[in-house]
Amino acid sequence: MGTANFGKKKESGVTLPEGVEKTSVRKPNGKVYTYYYWNPGRGTDREGERVKLPNADTQPVAFWAEVERRQTSEPTTYPPGSIGDLIARYRRSDEFRRLSEGTRSNYEVTMRRFEAHDTWGMVAVKDLTPLAVQTARDAMKETPVMANQMLSVGRSIWDWAIPLDLAKINPFDKVKDFDIPDRGHVPWPSWVIDHVRAHAWPDLVRMTRLGVMTCQRGSDLIRMGPEHRDRNGLWCRPKKTRKRRRAFHIPLATADALEIDRWAETPMTFTNSRWLKPIDRFRKDLYLYSPKGAQYTADGLRARWGRWLADTPEGRVVCRRWKEWVGAQVKKYDWDIDPDDADHPTIHGLRGTGILARAEEGYEIDQIANDIGMSRQNVEHYMRFRDQMKVGADGQKRLRLVNKED
Repeated sequence: MGTANFGKKKESGVTLPEGVEKTSVRKPNGKVYTYYYWNPGRGTDREGERVKLPNADTQPVAFWAEVERRQTSEPTTYPPGSIGDLIARYRRSDEFRRLSEGTRSNYEVTMRRFEAHDTWGMVAVKDLTPLAVQTARDAMKETPVMANQMLSVGRSIWDWAIPLDLAKINPFDKVKDFDIPDRGHVPWPSWVIDHVRAHAWPDLVRMTRLGVMTCQRGSDLIRMGPEHRDRNGLWCRPKKTRKRRRAFHIPLATADALEIDRWAETPMTFTNSRWLKPIDRFRKDLYLYSPKGAQYTADGLRARWGRWLADTPEGRVVCRRWKEWVGAQVKKYDWDIDPDDADHPTIHGLRGTGILARAEEGYEIDQIANDIGMSRQNVEHYMRFRDQMKVGADGQKRLRLVNKED
């Protein structure tokens, strides 16, 4: 076996997934109409009634969603010794069942890719070569995190299979991961959190607390409210990934749960030099809202945060100290960071802060990933900051002590 392809099977010049049949019909008026059917057993003794699918040309989203549903729901029989058979055995194993729910879910993405007919499902385990694995990795170069996850899952499954004599070698061991820059929004160290909570506007203080406790994007923080509270946490269906993700439950610490329950009953008091007196605002449906009581957009929340940083003495202090601290971190650890992070802490950086906070409480990576709805790889990315954040926080404390002595 020389190569393997994670792409799709071609039929009559049109790229089609395994199990899909395409038919073109010319009508009396001369127009050609194309129809797509689900018919995985076509031309074999397993062929059944073909099922019409949404049109791949005019309804691509519905087409691919239905194909994926049928590919993952219909049972497939794999020959003994095939990769599909190996994946089925691993899925039933104690090794797999001992993994956390979040890790199993992450593994399933790659396992379904391995066992698909148009990739490796029917290929004999003994015929899978390092070249085939490398070809599959290179086909995923646009999504290097997923490519590296594919390699990691493959290594784990084949390591499990070799002692059971289900495989002889591990072809994934010979293929290197893609180098992924240590790029991303920098988590906020403790000195930033403390400063913002002590000096920022009340809605931004809530934003900071909610971001750390849930580890979600700003576009999701602005939609959270009492209706999402349940048991010891919050339900969240991320806006960015909602087309492929359902809502998940984020467990919260008792103190955090009590805090947001207080928000559901307590107005925020806003002050402004132009106002005669402070103004109380309250919304029973949201935790975050503007001084006018309006719901934020993601851009609006970023603009509000940017105004506090730029227009207030306390915000400018954060920016000045942040530049000093990040500059030292980049020089010491050779960080490759998002350009925005060179000037100021970003709202997105609160996700990493929350992850590190959970890690300091003793939670394992898989549990954190499962609780906050993030891939294991992304959690591991933020975990790289773990010791460096402590160094940064301690260094900033020393800086403040020196300033006081001066």
